[in-house]
Amino acid sequence: MKPKILIFIDWYKPGFKAGGPIRSISNLVDQLYDKAELFIITSNCDYLENIPYNTIKTEEWNTVDNAQVFYLSKKNTNAKTIKKLIEEVKPNCVYCNSLFSYYFSLLPIYIAKKLKIRTVLAVRGMLSKGSLGVKSRKKTFFLRSAKFIGYFNNVIFHATTNEEKNDIENAFGKDSTIIVANNLSQKKSITFIKKYKNSNELKLVSVARISPEKNTLYALECLKYCKNNIVFDIYGPIYNQEYWEKCKIAINHLPKNVIVNYKGVLNHDDLDTTLTNYHALFLPSTGENFGHIIIEAMINSCVPIISDKTPWKDLEFQKIGFDLPLENKELFAKKIDFLTKMSSHDFCEYIKNGYDFSMNYINDESLIKNYLYLFSNHHSN
Repeated sequence: MKPKILIFIDWYKPGFKAGGPIRSISNLVDQLYDKAELFIITSNCDYLENIPYNTIKTEEWNTVDNAQVFYLSKKNTNAKTIKKLIEEVKPNCVYCNSLFSYYFSLLPIYIAKKLKIRTVLAVRGMLSKGSLGVKSRKKTFFLRSAKFIGYFNNVIFHATTNEEKNDIENAFGKDSTIIVANNLSQKKSITFIKKYKNSNELKLVSVARISPEKNTLYALECLKYCKNNIVFDIYGPIYNQEYWEKCKIAINHLPKNVIVNYKGVLNHDDLDTTLTNYHALFLPSTGENFGHIIIEAMINSCVPIISDKTPWKDLEFQKIGFDLPLENKELFAKKIDFLTKMSSHDFCEYIKNGYDFSMNYINDESLIKNYLYLFSNHHSN
């Protein structure tokens, strides 16, 4: 019999504005649907939105891809409904995808533990230094209180990297039960796209929410040191208007050789087509516990120019891209200029290496085995 996994996540398809976590769960469904029964409980509107989706039925189960999804309205998002749904599904495992969400993590964890159901929590990068630096007082108080009262005792933590495992141990102690299972990518059969690039021109793209964690302002500040002709297109929801105002000031102070366009929010369905128009992804974020967009960029023949705060390391050595320290904006500019001047032949070597690397990753069967282990009862609650 297939195990039943009940997943809680604040936002899910058809939403896309919350980015990474939606991709993580969508990819999990894509790769595990034939090995487990998958149920998802989520909200009925997108991140930063109040208008419900018009393509789903609220307060009932919907078939979305290969999972059953229950969309909760705001008024019905409460302990009574959540308990009723858990009892209705009778899952072998409850899987939550946020450390700080009351209705989609803290409450389900409390109820699942009471019902003696195996409970797994994915912290989704929320314990990284970069993430904890935002609203840090509030988060520190919460983490200390949760540890003190033993809120996450008997919860299995899902870490997607060994660095994240260390972050969890730092927050909740070395005796925490932690299973490392790298994020899954969407199965894709995209053929390699050979791109032509003129010397002394580069089209950069960012697909991420505009926020301090994604370092949009920092990216713009790096570009003022670039000597060559750069176009930088930014896609993503504006998370913080005040922060975006600072970005606009930085854009206005850029030299004439750098052109920046804000292109609004990109629907995930249009991602592959959009990425074919660019040479490189520029995302110097303060931390990614995975960074789905980085793999997606490589599949679509974009060179990743990222910070060294992600799992993707030694990219320049492999002639794939650049993972650089955030202490040095001029180094980012130097590598962007290096890529700009690169011949079409050398550029094609980088993008082919990136494509091969990403295809090997998304077709790695061992990653699926790690998830089956994560959700099975080898570790007792």
